[in-house]
Amino acid sequence: MEHRPAALLDLVQSGDFMALVILATGVIFLTSILDRKLPSPVDISAWQPALTRLERYAPVVLRCGTAFFFLTLTLGFPHIILTPELVIHNPAMRYVHALIALTAFHRRTCLIAGAGILFLYSYATQLYGTFHMLDYLVFIGVGVHLISQTLCGTEARGLPIEVVRFTLAYSFLWGAIEKFMQPALFHQLLAEYSYLAMGLDPDFFIRASGFVEFCCAWQIFSGRAAGYAGIGLMAFFVIGAVIPFGMIDFIGHFLFIVPLTAILLVPRRVPLCRTASGSTLAFVTTFALFLLTAYAAWYMLYFYLHPHLF
Repeated sequence: MEHRPAALLDLVQSGDFMALVILATGVIFLTSILDRKLPSPVDISAWQPALTRLERYAPVVLRCGTAFFFLTLTLGFPHIILTPELVIHNPAMRYVHALIALTAFHRRTCLIAGAGILFLYSYATQLYGTFHMLDYLVFIGVGVHLISQTLCGTEARGLPIEVVRFTLAYSFLWGAIEKFMQPALFHQLLAEYSYLAMGLDPDFFIRASGFVEFCCAWQIFSGRAAGYAGIGLMAFFVIGAVIPFGMIDFIGHFLFIVPLTAILLVPRRVPLCRTASGSTLAFVTTFALFLLTAYAAWYMLYFYLHPHLF
């Protein structure tokens, strides 16, 4: 049974929420200034040969990481579709996972793996609804990149890796918005693992976590040196979640760790926005658009088109 989202009007009228909006905006402005003032590894000429060599491994990381992920599903979790939240007891799933795992290793065959991932994404959309799958757009990015490696070669830079960067950041941004929309889901988590809130009020902790994730995701997508910081923080959160939640959580986040590693090897050479004020304005605009779009999408794609899920 799905929870209705928190009322948008109540959310924006909350003092805590608006204070966090202002704080997050200030953090983005400050980090954007530092991103343009401080040197990034891509600015240090002595490091360029090593960075260029590392960039060449990004396509390999995506292929081998995908192969390992689907091999793990084949052997231990054949009922899972892409992530442990999506489950179906279809005996054919094990063979789809095995096919993706076997074909992802090599550039000449990873087109099949990419097409298999896109098939599983569409299958999960049919089963769980469009809104639910908006949280996992990173799988589309990985699938498209694998297809492009067969069709277009293994150049580290270019449109395919930018698709991965965008879909990964989008998935984190959308996950952050869900913390504002459906806090009840996270209250259930804190009820079982109360120490995660570190003594803070649960409502405030959930909202603050959402803003931390949104800020990190924005810098991953738009920043240069700040992108490294965003990747480091998100990797810490994703990997650290294994401690309380176990290996099933690691499996659920592994195909987020793989593209995080790949884009770490292919950082932006220049920020997405020319100025810090432009980046901050883009951040605020993106936040507002994501929040409004998420509420509209829930009512249009989830509640009305999938009433059987309620």
